[in-house]
Amino acid sequence: MSADIPTGYKDVDPRTARRVPLWHVLDGDGPLFDGDPPFTHEVVATIADQGFLLERVTGLGTHTGTHVSAPAHFVPDGPLLSGLGEGWALMPLVVIDVRAGAGARGGDLVVGRPDAERFEDEHGPIPRGACVLLLTGFAERWADGTRRYHDPAPGFSADLVAWLFDVREIRAVGSDTFGPDASADTSWTASSAALHRGGITIENVGPGLALMRPFGDWVAVNGPRPGFSGFPVGITGFTVPEVRGGDRPDPDTRRSGRVAYP
Repeated sequence: MSADIPTGYKDVDPRTARRVPLWHVLDGDGPLFDGDPPFTHEVVATIADQGFLLERVTGLGTHTGTHVSAPAHFVPDGPLLSGLGEGWALMPLVVIDVRAGAGARGGDLVVGRPDAERFEDEHGPIPRGACVLLLTGFAERWADGTRRYHDPAPGFSADLVAWLFDVREIRAVGSDTFGPDASADTSWTASSAALHRGGITIENVGPGLALMRPFGDWVAVNGPRPGFSGFPVGITGFTVPEVRGGDRPDPDTRRSGRVAYP
């Protein structure tokens, strides 16, 4: 880890931290954006017959399931995944918890600059190079098949995303839903603001995001870097170790990241 560790992040060392999977299994039942090709595969070799197991992917959209989007997704001649640096391989994690508002307002809920300012009043400045994710609580319902793309979901305002990249100099923005855009934002202005600034978007983060603290943890994005505008990845969160025998971080160590709404 770099010696230049952001304030509030030195207590979690990825080498010794609790590791949390932040992804959905890539299978035919996972989250699928409306109109994308379904994920399909077949077995072409078995251990019984050939001595090894080998599968072939027969159908896969490059923006399927838990994935990242590179600038080329929205920006003509923008960098593909293969053209990005490694800065997003390990990032300070910021989790903005909008579960309370999401339950009442769904896709009408847009997280804006005032919400980020309230978050920073409690936790401190969002660190440079951070990955900022919305926790909506909907990932569990996508995982069990009770939500689909057309269901309302919260997102960031384009103004907030621009401020996060221009002023806070973050690297990535995303959500446990289909991306940083509210479903009411049919022009995907939050994603556009991020990708036009050379950032990446992280989409369909799994239900494990609820185990991460709002401030002070780390996240790593790992997976292939093909010459595409996006691709499925694995995401790992690093947080404080389990305590008191529970399966969630001690409430005393997970200060509220919830945003209050009128």
